[in-house]
Amino acid sequence: MALWSALFARPAQTPLVARPSLTLFFLVSGAFILTLVPHVVQFPVWLSVMVVVAMLLRAIIEVYRLPLPSTTFCGILAIILFGAIFWQFKTVAGREAGTAFTAGLLAIKFYELRRPRDVALIIFSCFFVVMSALLYSQVLELFIYCLIMMWVLTALLLRVHTGDLPQDRLLRMLAQSGLVFLQALPLAFLLFLFFPRYTGKLTLSLDESPIGLADTVAPGSIAKLAQDDSEAMYVQFASGNVPTTDTMYWRALVLWDYKDGIWTQGDLDSRPKAPAVPDPGDPSRIQQEITIRPHNHKWLFALDVPVSIPVNKAESDVWATLLRGDILQLPTGKLDHTARYDVISSTLRPEEELNPYEMKSALQLPDNQIDPSVKDKADQLHEGLTDDQEEEYIYAVLKYFHHGGFTYSAVPGMQGKDWLPDFLFKSKTGFCEHFASAFAVLMRLEHIPARLVVGYQGADYNPYSDHYLVSQSNAHAWDEVWLKAKRKWVRIDPTAILAMSEEGLPANASASANDPLSIQISHHRTASLESYLPPWARDSLKEFQLRREQVEANWDNLVFSYDPEAQSRLAQALGFGEQARAGLLLACLISAALCLLVFQKWMTRKPSISPVENLYAAFCRNMARRGIPRAAWEGPLAYTERVAEAFPDDKLAIHRVGSIVAHARYGPTPVNPATPHDLKSLLTLITASQAAASSRERG
Repeated sequence: MALWSALFARPAQTPLVARPSLTLFFLVSGAFILTLVPHVVQFPVWLSVMVVVAMLLRAIIEVYRLPLPSTTFCGILAIILFGAIFWQFKTVAGREAGTAFTAGLLAIKFYELRRPRDVALIIFSCFFVVMSALLYSQVLELFIYCLIMMWVLTALLLRVHTGDLPQDRLLRMLAQSGLVFLQALPLAFLLFLFFPRYTGKLTLSLDESPIGLADTVAPGSIAKLAQDDSEAMYVQFASGNVPTTDTMYWRALVLWDYKDGIWTQGDLDSRPKAPAVPDPGDPSRIQQEITIRPHNHKWLFALDVPVSIPVNKAESDVWATLLRGDILQLPTGKLDHTARYDVISSTLRPEEELNPYEMKSALQLPDNQIDPSVKDKADQLHEGLTDDQEEEYIYAVLKYFHHGGFTYSAVPGMQGKDWLPDFLFKSKTGFCEHFASAFAVLMRLEHIPARLVVGYQGADYNPYSDHYLVSQSNAHAWDEVWLKAKRKWVRIDPTAILAMSEEGLPANASASANDPLSIQISHHRTASLESYLPPWARDSLKEFQLRREQVEANWDNLVFSYDPEAQSRLAQALGFGEQARAGLLLACLISAALCLLVFQKWMTRKPSISPVENLYAAFCRNMARRGIPRAAWEGPLAYTERVAEAFPDDKLAIHRVGSIVAHARYGPTPVNPATPHDLKSLLTLITASQAAASSRERG
């Protein structure tokens, strides 16, 4: 019964003077909603609806100044929210679950908004929520948005601490908040330059969902990225021999095992491979500096084929490894943050040996899972050819794709383990993974080793920042076949043949940097809005996008280029010696202490004396010289009353002085601009009267 009474008994109404003003409530509520804007795409729909409904109900309560619910009721709501978050995310930790739970708790906390302390707690929590948006993305626009919200939240915090007065308008508080930000800039810049850079590995795991490419390929798995124009990475070339965009194949991972229509990696590409970096003068050498966005997988990207170990200057140890299959991977963990690394690729693949286990994996096909019609088609295409005529069979399969009525589509609609006969003989419509998968199966049916390679193809060049942007929509799958005569893997891109003429089909199907088979069919999509714009507007929009990418790339260059090595060079130039970390840390601590000392002195400074107080102080000094000093406890009215008794001729003027000073100090309205002039006239009159009286006494 006690619990029932606590839930449904009418709570005592909080005194109106104790609750924040209506203006402050709506300002804080609006700021809270704005802090959640970057999270809306990550939050479950039910949570977003719940927060909006809760804030609308809370606004009605505040407008009519209704009693707030009991603390017990709010606690039960928090328990229900905990259960809903756990049901949705299977945890309450991690990035998505943690920010969602915090947002829901803040919405409930608004129902306990009774005192300034509660308002301050909500504002401080909003700081955390808005900055946690940078855990999802670090694009420049989001960073600027977070700074603006921190500026607004600081202004609201200033209003709370100054007493929530009516004259504390938002613009005035924003000006003071901007001053606080400007004061913090020197310290932030100092810490950025000199605080020792951490080069170890953080153990914090954000428990993220994979982004972009997956480690398996099934029909439709890459096609779903066709409309995703989010940035995967951008690249700058340190070498002079930059390939054309249509020959840029960004290798990520190699898939060997095929079962139930799905390609997986297997366990072949887990062994390290010795790097074979070409000489600096070798024209086949291509050096890249890649800034990669977090995708929550282990693999990295490089031009086909990488020959060196990636070097991340921000890491102190071996950051990634080069594995068999010519793929780059992190030895532990996953890429959950933006990183930059240097890697070298070569356009010439060296000869190598294919061991028996690799040969077996490259020929593996699931028993009784390949439709007989597919086997018959492979035999038909191979008819009349010997086992040594591998390139002729490759050409026959490509010619079948070219003349067989196949079309390329980002929405093929085929899924399941029986997709292959439907693709080859019925729909004949597919995305790159359909063509690459079908090609690899047809190769293996005729005992030609083949494997699937997944990554990105192509890039968009930005002439302003001289970098190449690779988007998720560039996701691509292609094949590699093992040619015994050449003793190496050769890239084949079946998708490319759809854009070729008959003369474009080569007699030698091996792919090289200039091979027509390396040209992927281009599908430049135009947004629905752009299709209605005139040409000059589309050009202006493209120009704006390129400039924006330039600014973001320059920002990344500024941040990422200042790595531990650059910091060490700066420290040595400033005379900190070879072992500069301890000296830099000490310099940062001393600088921070000095900044705190200056801030403390500034906060405890005496306020400037108003003209009225200056004139009153002169009056007190004058009376003290005449033998009537002011006691420390005396206010202006009490003191002027005592002075008036000593000078009855000037009683009215002296009383007027006390009244003016008391009103300036304690009055409800601001001081009239003419008040100092009136006070000065009174003091002049009193001084003249007292001087005349003294002259008469001496006479």
